[in-house]
Amino acid sequence: MTEDTPQSRIASIDQCRGFAIVAMVGGNFAGKFAFMPWILTHHQYGLTIAELFAPIFFFTVGIGFRLSFLKRVEREGQSAARRAASRRYVLIMVLGFIVYLDHLWDALTHIGMAGLLVLPFIDRGPRVRALVAVLYVALFQVLFLWTDYGPWLMARRLNGGPLGALSWAFIVLMGTLAYDALATGRPRKVIARLLLYGLALCAAGWLLSLGWPGLKEPWLFTRYGMTAPLPVFTAGTSFLCFLAFYWICDVRRFRFPVLSPVGENPLVMYLLLGLLVVLSKVIIHFTHEPGFWAALLIYAGMCAICYVVARMLQKRSIHLRL
Repeated sequence: MTEDTPQSRIASIDQCRGFAIVAMVGGNFAGKFAFMPWILTHHQYGLTIAELFAPIFFFTVGIGFRLSFLKRVEREGQSAARRAASRRYVLIMVLGFIVYLDHLWDALTHIGMAGLLVLPFIDRGPRVRALVAVLYVALFQVLFLWTDYGPWLMARRLNGGPLGALSWAFIVLMGTLAYDALATGRPRKVIARLLLYGLALCAAGWLLSLGWPGLKEPWLFTRYGMTAPLPVFTAGTSFLCFLAFYWICDVRRFRFPVLSPVGENPLVMYLLLGLLVVLSKVIIHFTHEPGFWAALLIYAGMCAICYVVARMLQKRSIHLRL
């Protein structure tokens, strides 16, 4: 448990993180309902709006990781900062194994594993972190294409499976570059960097999905496989999403209701919303699938419960972390 003053928090990070949590868990709640259009649901292959929210969450993990690590180094030294970070991500990974007993490989598990992969390079320069990110996603692509791992993974639809942390680490490392841009403190420079990185990665992800005559077959977008086009492209959209929150929240000083309190306590809110989703699915199993307006009302009620809890923690400047 830590206490932060309101002045020590960066609004764009909390707002973007809160948005990712609310959208990601909302997709898990309504993603399989009959009224949901294809573009808002998950599929084995293809890129939909629903595939964008988890990468945004991982992206904000990278922003917060770089920020908190550098602060701890200033206070306690590099060795203490590394011990604290390694302990944190090991605990998050273990928590993921407990929460996801039926499938193991999901957000918390991959956050913990990706955090450990990023840790040795979190304090290195941007070029080193960018190079490591590329090497991680390239290694996963090689293992997916030229070993039995790819067919095994796609048959089980495991969000990248045990090696998927390599692809998720790419997104986390891109988030650390976003923090570097944010740390310059000059809005024009921040906006230019975020826009450039975002557009470049979106273009790179799209190019990777195409067939290159004489070189390679098309690599399809797949959240289950986490092959290179998806983490690269969604890292680009994450830069652009964060750019929007930066301009709205840090430059224009506007705050979206609900998002900041939720974003300030992401672990608590993710677990609470997840629990509410599980309870709602149990109830729906014994009743019937709700229509659009009923589902919207249920989801609004879940968000309201989370907001009340988050607001209570925010008023007391309490932030619960592993």
